[in-house]
Amino acid sequence: MQKKNKHTTGKGILVLLSSVAVMLCIMLAVLPVQAHNLWVLGDADGKGTGQVHIYFEHHIGPGKGGYNGPIVERGKTWLKKLDGEKQSIEIKEVTVDEGTYIAGSAESVSGSYALDHTSLYGIYSGRLDFFHGRYIKAETKEDLAKLAESPDVPVQIIPSWTDKGLMLQIKYFALPWPRTSLWMMQPEEKDEKGEMKEKEMQTNNKGEILIGKLKPGTHYFSTRIIEKDPAGAFEYQAYKGLMHGSTLILKLGSSF
Repeated sequence: MQKKNKHTTGKGILVLLSSVAVMLCIMLAVLPVQAHNLWVLGDADGKGTGQVHIYFEHHIGPGKGGYNGPIVERGKTWLKKLDGEKQSIEIKEVTVDEGTYIAGSAESVSGSYALDHTSLYGIYSGRLDFFHGRYIKAETKEDLAKLAESPDVPVQIIPSWTDKGLMLQIKYFALPWPRTSLWMMQPEEKDEKGEMKEKEMQTNNKGEILIGKLKPGTHYFSTRIIEKDPAGAFEYQAYKGLMHGSTLILKLGSSF
């Protein structure tokens, strides 16, 4: 009986280790894309020259740039003004001492405006991934209302100002998306690893989250929607499931 127990125990340990190894491989395969957000930053040089930076990193800023290729190849970026005029922005990859990012120019812009980006990333770990990002600069509450929603971004975080402060709503192809995670990024605050802090929240049945009163300045939000059932093919390669990652950088003027 002892020999049988030892053999059974050893076999059980091998099965357990194999299961752990498989799970670890799955986690490592999924992590790179899940760890990335697509951030669109307007007035990136702070001089009002219309510089646009796109960071395809989890944090907000230049990085390794290892996954920028599909964003540059298939991504589309627009400037939207208060009067509704839209301008397409060409983008390219740039490398500096701090790392690599994607850049474009909206020429010289002032006042309130919005930047939109949407891109089909491609297949990753058998799933078809999309990434979207918005930047909204609003000098007044009225300007925020005019720029809040974009017809060009399939998954977006829509801001509105209420008596209680900032309200955000997540929409998926114009439909409010309930019970969805939203992260508020806090670059000015660091955790024990020196990385920026994130606060995770959940939308209600209307796809809304009340953020509350915020100081004038720049605020960062991200969300992710995953559908497991859709299937098809992209570039002759089959996929099962969809993922849409979307971000909002919101710059509020002094009137807020």
